[in-house]
Amino acid sequence: MTTHLPPTEILAEYASGSANPGLNLLVATHLTYAPASRQQVAALESIGGALLADEPPVTMSASALDRALAAIEIGGDADALADDADAAPLLPRPIREHLGGQDEESLPWKFRLPGVSEYVLPGFDHEHVSLLRARPGAGIPQHTHEGTEITLVLSGTLSDGDRVLGPGDVAVNTDEDDHRPKILGTETCYCLIVMDGGLRFTGTFSRALNLIAE
Repeated sequence: MTTHLPPTEILAEYASGSANPGLNLLVATHLTYAPASRQQVAALESIGGALLADEPPVTMSASALDRALAAIEIGGDADALADDADAAPLLPRPIREHLGGQDEESLPWKFRLPGVSEYVLPGFDHEHVSLLRARPGAGIPQHTHEGTEITLVLSGTLSDGDRVLGPGDVAVNTDEDDHRPKILGTETCYCLIVMDGGLRFTGTFSRALNLIAE
């Protein structure tokens, strides 16, 4: 059961069509797991529609139209996405559609740390959007962020501070957080991660990784 849901402001960005493409993909994917979030998005869309009905017509810019069309293309109908959640392949439909139908086995994963591999999704100019594959017991060295990192767990179990995250759960970390995620259990953990800034390792020994990342 999904228990760690995105903040309301993130769902509101998605519902309004104003979310950046990477965040849009992450929320659309999260909705395949989380009935409570689907209901909240539907409510936010209804509120937004009512507010727009009271406003005088305005000319929509080309960029606003592009964002709205992208939201429709990636997000689709929330209930239709939910039909894909249970007995589907490991990667939910919004991710598979972005990858042109590829599954996790066909991706060219890159080694990042012992037990941890990454695949950076193409097509995102101002966000770092990637899939992370982490083996049981693997961990990410202690680090903080230069922007916002949003993590969606697709499979497996991840501990992040005092939170234990499972499939569909979302964690939001900023430059105010200093954390050290670790994989729990015996199942390989897959995550979708969206960052709008870099990360900086802060542990006593892991700080040397900052030199490698530069």
